[in-house]
Amino acid sequence: MKNKILFYILIVLSIYSCDLKPKNNTEPKVENITISKSDSTDNNTRINRISSYKSRIDSINQSFQWKELKCGLWLSKNNDLGFKTTAGNEQGIFITKYITDLWNSDSPIKLNSVIDTLTFNYLGSSFYKDKNNIYTHYSMADGGFFKIVENADHRTFKIIGDCYAKDKNHIFGERKMILDSVDYKTFKTKKGIGCYAKDKNGYYFWDNKLDEEDINDTEIMETITALKKL
Repeated sequence: MKNKILFYILIVLSIYSCDLKPKNNTEPKVENITISKSDSTDNNTRINRISSYKSRIDSINQSFQWKELKCGLWLSKNNDLGFKTTAGNEQGIFITKYITDLWNSDSPIKLNSVIDTLTFNYLGSSFYKDKNNIYTHYSMADGGFFKIVENADHRTFKIIGDCYAKDKNHIFGERKMILDSVDYKTFKTKKGIGCYAKDKNGYYFWDNKLDEEDINDTEIMETITALKKL
């Protein structure tokens, strides 16, 4: 696996509060601009189109007057709760996005109808927690999505290393969540080595088991050596 990717509560004001009630106001949906390499326009024209799109999104964000809450989430003038993230493209243009819905296979669910902002906090890695749930932000080029971590034991859930978590029943990874293929009792990792781990059966990068060629790769030998000492 040669392609390695490492990617690194109470407010009392006259207007804003972390004790939120959902309202019917919603943000307008902004269509993404898809720019393929087969476009007949030249590269400068494509970049201008993306820059124009960024300006439009920035203007919309500004119109909603997003304010950061102490819990790390954001609140719009319409009382929409948002998780702030960034979308980027191959031209190096980055757009600020606010995720206002929990990812759900059936239908979107507003963050402010689920999250308790008085107890919401960042745990580490890609994971967050309030008094009711464990959450994760799945990072992608388009900004990704924010969702509840299913089958997580709320009381015992904790971060291990840079990219993993565990509870009394499971090991979780940033991408796949529950890692059924690893050995729970012998799974180990540590901070500072990125998304690498080991168990009695071998070594892992995120949720992928490394083969002999990967283990002997000079670029990750130092990491493997550190894991062997655990």
